[in-house]
Amino acid sequence: MMGNEIVRVVGLCKRFGRTVALDGLTACVEEHSITGLIGRNGSGKTTLMKILSGTLDKSGGDALVFGKTPMDNLAVLNRLVYTYHNMAYEPNLPLATILYAYKTMIAGFDSEFAEKLMKYFELGGKTKYRNLSQGMGSIFNFLCALSCRAELTMLDEPVLGMDVTVRKAAYEILLRDFSEHPRTFIISSHLLSELEGVLSDILLIEQGRVVLHGSVDDVRMSAYRVDGSGAAVEDFIDSKNVIAQKNSDISNFAIVYERLSESVAETAKTKGLSISPVRAEDLCIYLTRKNKEDELECLW
Repeated sequence: MMGNEIVRVVGLCKRFGRTVALDGLTACVEEHSITGLIGRNGSGKTTLMKILSGTLDKSGGDALVFGKTPMDNLAVLNRLVYTYHNMAYEPNLPLATILYAYKTMIAGFDSEFAEKLMKYFELGGKTKYRNLSQGMGSIFNFLCALSCRAELTMLDEPVLGMDVTVRKAAYEILLRDFSEHPRTFIISSHLLSELEGVLSDILLIEQGRVVLHGSVDDVRMSAYRVDGSGAAVEDFIDSKNVIAQKNSDISNFAIVYERLSESVAETAKTKGLSISPVRAEDLCIYLTRKNKEDELECLW
């Protein structure tokens, strides 16, 4: 990552009564990066974004955007945009009216680009917001946020309801516009597979805490899978940081959470074991689900 810090949170906490949504979360996001805020439903992603966007107050810790507290701070809020799938627009408003509101309220809003995106995604300006399907609503919210060209753009589950072709197009448009107009994006999702090729960084949270944070390349190299006979695998993983393991009549493997060195790879080879990389999405699942696969056995 390069550039200055756009977001810094230190020991950030948020409680809703007895429910702890954020539990001492510490992380930073640097400018001109695309960070994937990854986590299961209920992990705290939306709560974090709402605090950063100034729409929700924290319970403790610090949350700084552009070096300042975002809550009730127009100097910060005028430099960011936060969008989510069910934006609270007046349902009877035509889409063209909503776009006009963006133009009048946001200095950097690119109306021409927004109109091009409307045409590309076959959205009519006279269509009322309430008549949009979930997928089309997500597309409209996405294009509005992208057209703001804000220094910090936060997209909360932006492709919800979109079909696969439209999702791919949306990601391609985001990447192209990012290259033409560099800025900072935070994109939340509970899935990483399609998003991984777009991101520069991954911030994985679970139960309001940071589980993993780093560049996509670093995350990809931070774990490996070892396959082989049960005894050989057990011997190899002794004293290693194993985050998942499965032993059965047809498969014996373990996921080791450490960078793979040449010496370790050579040791595995001499023991008749095979080593393979772990996809970033799979690593996120292993780190947050532990060995849930084993619990499936109780279902039959």
